[in-house]
Amino acid sequence: MGHIDARPGAWAEYLVRAPGHDDLRVRAIVLPDAADGRHWLELITASAGGIVSASRLLVRADAPLPQGIERMYLMLAGQQPIEVPLDRIRLPEARTGAPPSIVRLGIRRVRVPAGIFVAKAMRVAETFVWSDDDVPLWGLVKAKSPRQSLELVAYGMSGGHSVFPPGWDQGNGSERAKK
Repeated sequence: MGHIDARPGAWAEYLVRAPGHDDLRVRAIVLPDAADGRHWLELITASAGGIVSASRLLVRADAPLPQGIERMYLMLAGQQPIEVPLDRIRLPEARTGAPPSIVRLGIRRVRVPAGIFVAKAMRVAETFVWSDDDVPLWGLVKAKSPRQSLELVAYGMSGGHSVFPPGWDQGNGSERAKK
């Protein structure tokens, strides 16, 4: 999704639908700055099947996601958070070669559960995207591709807070996954 507008406390929640899969709710929250041009970003997911998870990412502000991720913690419901070594997961590579074709479609009204927006519309390859600068983080209001759709459910410029338990990160590093 590219660079993030990292205002501490800002949050956005989305409904993700894909044929043949349970609906998924995703909430993205920017936590207070970690200093040196970095910030913490939490992504909380909940499926219709009741599975809840959260990830906490330390992200460099000068790099797009996912290349800007420096640290990652994962928490499944009912378990303590663990640090996931980045060399143990496969993050998408930065795209090389020709960028995808972008066709700007102008300003369009779009209705999503969060309301009606007068949004910038574009087509990026096979995906239609609607964005509004008043929506925090990426400005994303709606996206629709042949594989899935995403719609803004709610958002706020403040009030976002961590779902990780208080004091979870006060250990001696033993929460790091073993190699």
